[in-house]
Amino acid sequence: MDDMLREVEQMTQGEPKYEKISFYDEEQDGFAEFFVLERTRVSGTEYLLATQELNQDSDGYIFKVIGEQRDENDELMMELELVEDETEMEAVGKVFAELVSDDLNIQI
Repeated sequence: MDDMLREVEQMTQGEPKYEKISFYDEEQDGFAEFFVLERTRVSGTEYLLATQELNQDSDGYIFKVIGEQRDENDELMMELELVEDETEMEAVGKVFAELVSDDLNIQI
């Protein structure tokens, strides 16, 4: 528990450890913020592993990047889609589990 508290303290001081993204949820008719824990590319498609909470029992979500463009301020905007296909989620989830095995305990 102390390690997790230290990690949260480090994230709130200076440079943030995790990138934050906003995802528009049509069902909720609003934006939800997520912390990007890891990125990977599988078969030419970029995926993000993200969570809304930075604690040990938080749920993880896998997003697929389906488009990118620059806004008027030249900031990169990504069009994301939540991965819901079980086969795709399992395959990409295994890749993320290998990438972050030392940092996180991922259960698919």
